[in-house]
Amino acid sequence: MKRMLAATALLLPLAAAQAQDSVYINAPVVLAEPIVEVVTRKIPHEYCRNEQVRVVNNGAHSATPGLLGAVVGGVVGGAAGSDSRYQPVIAGAGALLGASIGTDIAHRQSAQAYYVNERRCDTEYELRDIERVVGYRVGYEYQGNTFYTRTASAPGNTIRLRVDVSPEP
Repeated sequence: MKRMLAATALLLPLAAAQAQDSVYINAPVVLAEPIVEVVTRKIPHEYCRNEQVRVVNNGAHSATPGLLGAVVGGVVGGAAGSDSRYQPVIAGAGALLGASIGTDIAHRQSAQAYYVNERRCDTEYELRDIERVVGYRVGYEYQGNTFYTRTASAPGNTIRLRVDVSPEP
């Protein structure tokens, strides 16, 4: 009760000097702890490497090997079936077979494989925890008692308090 009377006696002159029912004082800060929040971030990193890639060059497609094979096949087939009444059929079959063989040989000879280096890139992510201060837990003394509050920024050696003064009912 004596403390309350002493505090009231100290504050009444301040209140009388103010036109309002509040006064502002500076209270000493006894504690200021940062409030830390941990945020996980995904940090992208590009990872590149050289790879050997096989390339097949089929060359230009020409009808000449197939046509030449058909002619040779037709001549050979016609000569082989010269004593038969089916000579035209045998010559035709020889021409078809010759065209197929000529085309296959041309493809095998023109197909060339070689290797080239190609740059291949991928994105990898590194998880990184980042701490950031989101506020401060502040302890201050007022009339012999310690009170706590939270502030957005770091206080100095004192914190400004608004003290409301009103008569006891």
